[in-house]
Amino acid sequence: MLHHAGARPRTPGLGRRARVALAAGACVALATACGGTRSQAAASPTSGGLSVIYEAPARGGAAERDFLRDRRPAEKVAEDVGGAFRLPKPITIAGRSCEKGDVPEYDPETRRIALCYSYVAEVRAMFESAHDPDPAGRTAGVITETLYHEVAHALVDTLKLAPTGREEDVADQFAAYRLIPRGPEGRKAVLAAADNYAQYARESRPEDVELGAEHPPDATRAANYRCYLYGAARAEFSDGDAASDDDLIDGEVLTKERASVCEEEYGGLRRGWDGLLAPYRRG
Repeated sequence: MLHHAGARPRTPGLGRRARVALAAGACVALATACGGTRSQAAASPTSGGLSVIYEAPARGGAAERDFLRDRRPAEKVAEDVGGAFRLPKPITIAGRSCEKGDVPEYDPETRRIALCYSYVAEVRAMFESAHDPDPAGRTAGVITETLYHEVAHALVDTLKLAPTGREEDVADQFAAYRLIPRGPEGRKAVLAAADNYAQYARESRPEDVELGAEHPPDATRAANYRCYLYGAARAEFSDGDAASDDDLIDGEVLTKERASVCEEEYGGLRRGWDGLLAPYRRG
């Protein structure tokens, strides 16, 4: 089974991050044989840990590969998680041109997270079409959130964790768990992801929303991320966040009624992941 960041075809009006079947091929066994280069910032572990490689684009994607190398979202995630926790098996984040679809996925058979170049292009196009003042920075934020989500699937798989909840929900919570405490930059990434989900939700038709799907609807994920940000701001932070408390409660994505329990929700997700990862924490 491939773990992935979303449930529906990511075409205009349909929603974000579909399930796709990634072709493994020879590049899975030896990325450098297909033109891949390994990041010096996250070198290949000999036994466990996280590493990052970039495969040569098969068709287009050179600009997106350069964007990832320059912004380093994958390296930052690898350094954070690998530095914080003992990982008994190697996990690889691989920038690549995907054979089918364009969404990041974790494959438990190879312990690889595919980071598709075309996915990076689509996220940036979404922000540009919305006339966002910082499409590059917001794209980097979404990519970072996505990678934490996929790393959560990798941790559940390799560490044999038993989260008490739907794994897709818990994976989103892991992204918030690692990003929000990292300061304004991390919280901006969470807000970028929330806004990106909200944009996909606005472009979706009602008949495209699958309430019984493995993932919650895009609108729900947008509200959850805003809720975690609001709860964290109320509980912990006063250092100049990505948005004020009032800005986060917009009455559409996050309502005042939901906001009233967000501090409790954020505290719960922190306690949950603290408990799951306590045996593997370094130091």
